[in-house]
Amino acid sequence: MKVIAIRRENYGTLWERRAPLNPTQVKGLVDAGIQVIVQPSARRAYPDKEYKKIGAILQDDMSEACLIIGIKQVPIPDLIPNKTYSFFAHVIKAQPDNMDMLDAILKRNIRLMDWETMCNYQGTRMDSVFGRFAGLSGMLDILHGMGLRLLGLGFNSPFMHIAAPHSYPTLASACAAVKSAGDEITHGLIHEQLGPITFVFLGDGAVSKGAQYVLSHLPVEFVEPSKFKAVAQNGDRRKVYATVLRRQHHMVRKSGEPGFSREEYGTHPDRYRSIFAEEFAPWTSCIVNAVLWTYDQPRTLSLADTKQLFGSHHHNGTNGTNGTNGTDGPASKRQRPDYSSTGLKHRLIAISDITADPGGSIELSADSTSIEKPFDLYNVDTGKFSPMTFNGDGILVCSVANMPSQLPTEATDLFGELLAPLIPEMATSDATTPLVEGQFKPGLQKSIIASNGKLTPDFEYIHKLRADNGV
Repeated sequence: MKVIAIRRENYGTLWERRAPLNPTQVKGLVDAGIQVIVQPSARRAYPDKEYKKIGAILQDDMSEACLIIGIKQVPIPDLIPNKTYSFFAHVIKAQPDNMDMLDAILKRNIRLMDWETMCNYQGTRMDSVFGRFAGLSGMLDILHGMGLRLLGLGFNSPFMHIAAPHSYPTLASACAAVKSAGDEITHGLIHEQLGPITFVFLGDGAVSKGAQYVLSHLPVEFVEPSKFKAVAQNGDRRKVYATVLRRQHHMVRKSGEPGFSREEYGTHPDRYRSIFAEEFAPWTSCIVNAVLWTYDQPRTLSLADTKQLFGSHHHNGTNGTNGTNGTDGPASKRQRPDYSSTGLKHRLIAISDITADPGGSIELSADSTSIEKPFDLYNVDTGKFSPMTFNGDGILVCSVANMPSQLPTEATDLFGELLAPLIPEMATSDATTPLVEGQFKPGLQKSIIASNGKLTPDFEYIHKLRADNGV
């Protein structure tokens, strides 16, 4: 009989309540003849009794299992030799915090199948589910934060009635609260000094679509990027406005040659700069960043851009690898709307950096925040953050590193829907035998980062990354 185990989540944050499979999905495996061990956990969103009721075995000992699955990284003392593990390892970029764990995996002859690099039989990436939930949670967080920030600036607003996502028992109940706030917006309860509230979504992938879904419960009008400035200036306060920016909307060639080439950008991103700060930021109430960034790419909003947005003429940031903000000086000539009547030096109220990418495309996002303390107020003049502060000058920033765990029940359900059909094949893995090319279907085979004491060929580059980064 095949035996698998669901491990208790005990890495890092106390907020991790997700599981890779819910009780109904486990029942399907049990009915198919697979024995499922579940480590007891009083913190898990689905209670132990629900797993026990459908035939799972509740016990700490997982030594019988050939396959051990979880969500987050595994503490090194808990790694059992000669097993196959699947979880989000966060090692494919040679992340320094996880290299000791990777070394232990290699030393203990563990086969690692990483959710981050796995696809199901239909080609859907396993991490796309949690990407969507990062977007859902990130949007709820920032709407909650905007209510607090506006109150700190002296404005009551409908956003005050939206709570943090983990405060709701279900996603549906959270969206109902957003809809209720939307009803108040429809009745004109956004203060006239604030004008219409505007949102810019950077990117259009799973993360962005999750965030857009939450916003859709407000009276929102999505407009083309070319019309965004006009609705920000003259729109109706009884609705909110949003636009979705892809790279072609704000990345331009430094040479001045018109057009955007995805292929050229992919190989030579240094030839481009972002015009987001000139064309979109002055008209934006909230930025939702859902695009990952690499160090060779131009930044969307540099520190220099942020200074200019606040009316300062000090430039101390960079926009990519060229050592400047990439604009060759036009920042000081940008037209900015007058927002002084609100007590703000700018229209920008908040940034939801769902990527949690410190110093990334939104350069001021210096570090991740936490579920316990999700907001920082960034002071542009000093460059410093004040945690959980809502009054005074600055931009409210939310960059929670573990956003999907705030909606653990639905996140578990949807992840398990993708995962459950893969388990019978994954459960055939024997880490004590050599890994053979084509042993698993492509979506699983390509997810194997380590086996038989070494990195698999597709991931040998991690050694070089470690050497280059000194980790």
